[in-house]
Amino acid sequence: MRKVNIEANEKEALAFVEELKKDPLLEGYDITTWNANDFALYAEEQRNCSKCKGLASCKNTNQGYMLKPEDKNFVLVPCKYKKEANKKDNENQKIKTLFISKSILQADLKDFDASTPNRKKIYEYIIKFIHNLQNKTFTKGLYIYGNFATGKTFILGCIANELARNGIESLIIYFPDLVVELKNSIGSSRLEELINYLKSVDVLLLDDLGSENMTPWLRDEVLGPVLNYRLMEEKPVFISSNLNPKTDELIEHLSTSKASSDNLKALRIRSRLEGLVKDVELDNANYKR
Repeated sequence: MRKVNIEANEKEALAFVEELKKDPLLEGYDITTWNANDFALYAEEQRNCSKCKGLASCKNTNQGYMLKPEDKNFVLVPCKYKKEANKKDNENQKIKTLFISKSILQADLKDFDASTPNRKKIYEYIIKFIHNLQNKTFTKGLYIYGNFATGKTFILGCIANELARNGIESLIIYFPDLVVELKNSIGSSRLEELINYLKSVDVLLLDDLGSENMTPWLRDEVLGPVLNYRLMEEKPVFISSNLNPKTDELIEHLSTSKASSDNLKALRIRSRLEGLVKDVELDNANYKR
């Protein structure tokens, strides 16, 4: 970019101003020797932006930003690519993840496979859920169950991202790894912090419930209180699992023993789940995301 030293060469500076006034991009602006260099940079950055294909190829002085005349000053404004990046960053901050791949942040509802009746039902339910949540209407989450490699985790990621786009915070967790962390935190303040967060986050998404080693402590001191709190406070939950809630699979997993007292406690957990989620089977075992 050409610049001019105003104090060193007034004649050259005046010629530079006249040259800039001929630039179509600067038509109508009051260009003087005092702001000529700023306007020259403004025009250069406008041309850079007209050819730019993304932040990675940005040639402007401040990546993702360009100068803009405002009153008698110049301000930096973000370009469309920077605005998109900022929006995505803000959305990602609404999604908290624990023990789950960051790639889940790439899951997008527009890529959702709604090719079967149940998948279509899930898709439509997510749209309805978001709408109701925006209107402060409590709606049950989903208990999505099915075989391995059917895309359950991907769907939870889609839900988390759609919530983020609507300014709603969520926590998505790979449940078996959470259990290990909880056990390792026994006797420390970390345990209480984790349980309180599970209770209080706007929307809780538990991935792969049933793959953990269920124990009476986990059921009675963690899962039960968290679900009970969220049910009482009308805080939605989404769950993915390989366990069919319509059979004895879920009860058997939660019972941990054949004692009648254990069975009763397992039934209480299922009762809380019934108040929090609607179950739907994810079909098409060959589906992979």
